[in-house]
Amino acid sequence: MYAILLSVLSGLMLTAGFPKPAMFYLAWAAFVPLLYAIRGRSGKQAFALGYICGFVHSLTCLYWIDYAVYHFGGFSLATSGLILLLLCLAMGVYQALFALAAQKFDSSPLLYVFGLPFVWVSLEWIRAFMISGFPWSNLGYTQTPLLHLIQVADITGVYGLSWLVVLGSTVISGCLLNFYRRSGPAVLAGLIVCLLVYGVWRTERIEGLQHLQAGVNVTVVQGDIAQGEKWDSAIVDKTIATYAGLSEKALRKKPVPDLIVWPESAMPFYYGLNRELSAKVDEAVRSTGKPLLFGSLGAVQSGGKVQLLNNGYLLDGKAQFLGAYAKQHLVPFGEYVPWVDLFRFAQNASVGPVGFIPGTNPGPLVLKGLPLGVLICYEDIFPNIARDTVQRGAELLVNITNDAWYGDTAGPYQELEISRWRAIECRVPLARAANTGISAFFDATGRECGNVPLNSRGFLTCAVYPMSYLSFYVKYGDLFAWFCVFMTICAIIWRLRRSIRPSAGPHSHKSGEPAVPDGRK
Repeated sequence: MYAILLSVLSGLMLTAGFPKPAMFYLAWAAFVPLLYAIRGRSGKQAFALGYICGFVHSLTCLYWIDYAVYHFGGFSLATSGLILLLLCLAMGVYQALFALAAQKFDSSPLLYVFGLPFVWVSLEWIRAFMISGFPWSNLGYTQTPLLHLIQVADITGVYGLSWLVVLGSTVISGCLLNFYRRSGPAVLAGLIVCLLVYGVWRTERIEGLQHLQAGVNVTVVQGDIAQGEKWDSAIVDKTIATYAGLSEKALRKKPVPDLIVWPESAMPFYYGLNRELSAKVDEAVRSTGKPLLFGSLGAVQSGGKVQLLNNGYLLDGKAQFLGAYAKQHLVPFGEYVPWVDLFRFAQNASVGPVGFIPGTNPGPLVLKGLPLGVLICYEDIFPNIARDTVQRGAELLVNITNDAWYGDTAGPYQELEISRWRAIECRVPLARAANTGISAFFDATGRECGNVPLNSRGFLTCAVYPMSYLSFYVKYGDLFAWFCVFMTICAIIWRLRRSIRPSAGPHSHKSGEPAVPDGRK
């Protein structure tokens, strides 16, 4: 029973590192209880204990999915709970595989202390692409409060911090097992110091580069329109008036915006097709005289039928159309139904339209020579999408999103901190406009200019400094993650070769027993 309790504790500690409560320091030891629990266990037992850890972590970290599915998915409380349960059961496999690897590496101190972090990053990287991909709870995100430490993301992406945090757990566990009791902590401390030095130097350098750029004043508008009302045709006029009024107020404040941004699907109709409502948006733009980037629905003919797009539209100050970006990575069951024959019951369950198709043009939208990389909704959790648009010339990332699905849960806070990492990785500023919050700005170091609190109506104007600097991560992508995969494969092969090697001499020992003294330092 104590082993199960320790596994549960590890799951809770993993969750505690994320917002909320953002107890980032717990992440450094989060796997220690689990690693202690599997000591001396069989492979099956280790897998089961890791599964418990992963299930508990997913359930407590992603509980907001139940809120979204129940309140806005049209499902009963029991069905929404079942959907969350199935997702958590699937997500628990990653911690289970990590625990299995820990059990197999138990007889090799080197692999146990320094190899397991590579295994964990490999699992996170697989999770980012498996099926639709869901890289939401990467362990590196827990370290967002340590701004200087996380600057290395412009080389390794978030995976570098995930590796380092897991190394914290394996070093602590190694000390308890008398594995590398001196060299393990020394390596960990040395890496932290080196990364902090790099972070301080990098921050100063990027801030210096930013100050060489001409600033652009951007206003993000947060209309705070309830998700249950958003698609009510009776209040569309009121919604337009709300955003237009807030934009007018922003013009009367200093600094005066050069660009105004409204959130994802801020205009809940087909812009350009619904002439009456589109004309009201155009009039609102002309009244401000400022360019507007906003979210609305689009439609195209494809395969002989009308298909929906989740679009971001860019208009100049005279309401002239400058371009549109269609969301590329759609939300399963929220915007489309995968394996529709199997999940046909979900086709008409969602509040709002379902049946979108993904966009195919990742290029930035251009405003007066300024390329804007648009990320719609949870596209900000996929580093490759931000990286792609920056490679194509984007000098400012703009995330327009509708986080009303999450309600007053940890979801909006978690996604806000995730979006900060895209600015650091790509070394470009990021403006974030969210329907109900949290709207915010981050510069190219990830430093926040300000935010509009959750579930409040308002606007925020900040000066951003577009950057054309290409970071190592933008140029080479997940090279570090690939290296972790390579190291994991090497470690597994080496461990398999050792396991099939015939016993030789009195010093041979069983896989589940402690390593011989010569393997400890």
